[in-house]
Amino acid sequence: MIKRAIILAMLIFIIGITAGTLIGQQGMEKTTTIEEERMKILRDDLSKKTEELKKLKEEIEAKIKQQEELKAQLEKAQTENYQRLAKIYEQMPPEEAAARLEKLDEDTATTLLLAIKPRQAAKILANVNPEKAAVLSKRLVSVKEKTSK
Repeated sequence: MIKRAIILAMLIFIIGITAGTLIGQQGMEKTTTIEEERMKILRDDLSKKTEELKKLKEEIEAKIKQQEELKAQLEKAQTENYQRLAKIYEQMPPEEAAARLEKLDEDTATTLLLAIKPRQAAKILANVNPEKAAVLSKRLVSVKEKTSK
């Protein structure tokens, strides 16, 4: 009877260990499956975020290109305006052109002198106040140096 009890206890013990091992393996399989599902969700989420970032990058690049085109159009229009104004100044007598040029800010006057034909610009500059003529001459030289580099 004791032998039977010991054998029965050993059988129960072995069955318990076996069952525990099987349950443990199932638990690990479930944990692995849950981790795999989490990884899949994270991968999908990362893919979506990557696609969103790509779209945003494309939108930004399109906006930058649009801004560059607008800037180029503005610069072209500005150049055309200076060319038109330069022609007007070229038609004026040098004394009158000089009087008007003296009233302009240095940036505008310099840009305008660059747009006027050199011979006519020299005549106008000869009639400008000597101090202002010196400042404008220095600016013209610095602009010429920058564009030649």
